[in-house]
Amino acid sequence: MDLGLKGKVALVTAASKGLGKAIALELAAEGAKVAICSRSADALKLAAAEIKKATGKTIKTYATDLTDAAAVKKMVNAVEKDVGPIDILVNSSGGAPTRPFKDLTDEDWQKALDVKFMAEVRATREVFPRMVKRGGGRVVFIIGTHAFVPHAYAITAGVVNAALANLTKALAEEGAPHNVLVNAVNPGPVLTDRILYLAEMKAKEHKTTVAEAKKSIVKDVLLKRFGLPEDIAAMTALVVSGRGGFITGALINVDGGMASQM
Repeated sequence: MDLGLKGKVALVTAASKGLGKAIALELAAEGAKVAICSRSADALKLAAAEIKKATGKTIKTYATDLTDAAAVKKMVNAVEKDVGPIDILVNSSGGAPTRPFKDLTDEDWQKALDVKFMAEVRATREVFPRMVKRGGGRVVFIIGTHAFVPHAYAITAGVVNAALANLTKALAEEGAPHNVLVNAVNPGPVLTDRILYLAEMKAKEHKTTVAEAKKSIVKDVLLKRFGLPEDIAAMTALVVSGRGGFITGALINVDGGMASQM
C-alpha cells in the first residue's frame, strides 16, 4: 500500500531511541524526508545511522532540549531551512517520571508536566501555525492509554497523558478549517525502556519483583503479550498519510485490547 508520504517533510521529536526512532524509521521507509531531535547529539547520530542503514535515507538530526522554548523555536526554523516546510509533526517526548503519590513533590509534578506535556506544546506551538498558514499538515501526539486507564504506579503519566488527550481534541477543532489534522496514538504496553521503568515502579509500589510486575501488566492485555515499537510506528504512518485524510481528533489505541478490558 502506497501511503503517499514520498517527499513529505516529517519532524519526529525524542527520536533517538524507542518509539520515536521506530516512527522515524517507518516514515523514512515510506519515502518521507525525516528530521529527528532529542537532547543527545551522540544518540541522534547513532539513530540516524541505523535508520539510513535500514532505509537508505539520510536523516537530519537536531540536538535540542524540548524544555527550552527558545531552543525549540531555533530547531524548527533550522528544520524548515535545511529540509523544507514541515508537513508532519510527530510528538514523541519521553515519559513523565513517577513514584507513589505521597512522595511526589511540587517539583516532581512540574517536571512531569515539563518533560512531556509542555515539551509537546512547545514543538506544536512552533509548527502548528505554520501548517495553518500553508493550508495543511498533520500533527500526532504519541500519548498512551494511561490517559484514561489510570494506575497508581504511573500516576504522573496518567495525568500528563490526559492533558495531551484534551489538547489533541481542542487542536483538531482549531486545525480542521485549515486542513491541519491532529490525532493521538495511544500505545499500550510496548517493549521499550519506558515499560521497564514502569514495571520497576509497579514492583516497588506492590513490593514484588519486576518480572511479576511485567506479568501483571500483560495480564490486562487481550493478546497477552507486549507490543513492539513497530506496531506504534505503523499506525502513526497510516494516520499522517494521505490514507488518513478523514481522521482528526481521534485517540487511537494500539494496546492489544488492554483499554477495552477496563
